[in-house]
Amino acid sequence: MTILVMLSVAILLIAFRVLRRRGRDDEGHGSSSVDFSVNLALAVYLLVLAYAAVLCRDGLSVAETDVQAEAESLTEMYWAVAPIPEAAPVRAQIRQYTAQSVSLDWPLMSESAMSQVPAHTLEDMRAAVIRLRPADEQGKSLQQDALARVAEISHARAVRADDARAGLESIFIISMIISGLVVIMLPWTLGVRPTRSSIIADMVRVGVVLIGVCFIMLISHPFDGIGAIQPDAFKAAQQQYDQIDGQFPAQP
Repeated sequence: MTILVMLSVAILLIAFRVLRRRGRDDEGHGSSSVDFSVNLALAVYLLVLAYAAVLCRDGLSVAETDVQAEAESLTEMYWAVAPIPEAAPVRAQIRQYTAQSVSLDWPLMSESAMSQVPAHTLEDMRAAVIRLRPADEQGKSLQQDALARVAEISHARAVRADDARAGLESIFIISMIISGLVVIMLPWTLGVRPTRSSIIADMVRVGVVLIGVCFIMLISHPFDGIGAIQPDAFKAAQQQYDQIDGQFPAQP
């Protein structure tokens, strides 16, 4: 990241140095010097843009995988407690945590925050599993499995909180803005009277830079903007709970 910023600044200095030397010695080469500098700045801009896009895509993919892993742990925990007759309250807490994650966490995760209500539900869920007193060895084994799943869910929730706080570092946006400004402004240093073609070229350059910066900002957060992760995995888990209840009806 630091290298990209240093590279952007270096290209900017080189561009102006070329303009200073060649522009003063031979005014006829001024235009070609500016073109050369603009191309260098454009290369840096596209490099930063591509690198930022790859980082955003990777961050989105990792966060989506983490969400799916948490939903799978919830489903496996529901499977673990379903055969235990006295575990009906635990089933209800699993459903409650899943619903609260969807309704309370997701609206806040776009703002890099999470609700404390599902966290308290998760703590109550762990305590409820510990308080279970299965009558046979199979029930005790399922209880241990459920406790392991609770630990997985707790870890997955912490990871999801980290993902919600994650995002593209501002250094990339700064690098894009610097190199983009060079691409836009260097041709104006010639002091040539604008023509229709030059105005169109200016508008194209400004549009390309603005679209690139805006696009990166829109995909820079995994739970906000274009392609934001939705709680589809949690909603799918809720449907699986119903299927599990069909095989192991809850007992009062």
